[in-house]
Amino acid sequence: MKNILILTDFSKKSWNSIIYALGLFRDEKFNFHLLNAGNRYENEPVDKHLQDVDLVEVGSKIDAKSNIETLINKINTLKIKGDHTFIPILDKNNIVEATRNQVKTKKIDLIVIGANDIPSKGQITRNSISEEIITKVKCSVLVVPETAVYTKINEIVFPTDYTNYYEAKLLHYLTSKSCYTNAAVRFLYLNKNSEVLTEEQLWNKETLQDYFTEKQHSFHSEINKNFEQSIEQFINKMHIDLIVLAAKNLNLLEQILFRPQMATLDYYSKTPFLALHQSNF
Repeated sequence: MKNILILTDFSKKSWNSIIYALGLFRDEKFNFHLLNAGNRYENEPVDKHLQDVDLVEVGSKIDAKSNIETLINKINTLKIKGDHTFIPILDKNNIVEATRNQVKTKKIDLIVIGANDIPSKGQITRNSISEEIITKVKCSVLVVPETAVYTKINEIVFPTDYTNYYEAKLLHYLTSKSCYTNAAVRFLYLNKNSEVLTEEQLWNKETLQDYFTEKQHSFHSEINKNFEQSIEQFINKMHIDLIVLAAKNLNLLEQILFRPQMATLDYYSKTPFLALHQSNF
């Protein structure tokens, strides 16, 4: 990775995503593009309910230039700043369009988004910005909860249903990067019912095994109608540092991240998740 795009609204959650990214990539050198862009719904009123669930909100356009200059100055005072280059970007376009443009023109390898804690069950009436970016922009996305604290990535959970053959290559490329290379990968099969794997699923599982023969890994399964409850328990049991999903696996993204059925989820408030896109590998 050479170029990282961080979406910022100058909030606490955005600042925490910057701190986390600096910790994660402390031993490498990147261009960090800091993007402040317009609201997705420029001509629509945004009530408090919706503001609470959006992952990235944009403040006053009048103060944007001053705020981003202040942000750069604040970053320059950090001991963990490293040798990275920080590039401020102000864009009047809505956040999705602006992000898509930056990914294309700056050859972005990773998008970083700061996230609020998820609201209570049933309160989401619009797609969160993380969902918009993951599903509409062809780039890997790291979502950092507001209370997440960077620690060395020792344990990665990779939820899978063994239906996508490309996942092995995708994840293998990721774990070859220096910040993930020593992490153990826990493949987690989630299913609502106890069923025998199909021939295709077995083949894909064996492919994962082949790709990770020389890396620390293990296979696990959880049978539960409530997927997010399963992953919550697994994260706590295995002390997971990062949730990784294939961006094309919309079924798992929907059930684990976008449409939770539980009222409260600890992993939403403290565990970063990374949606991998094939275009970056």
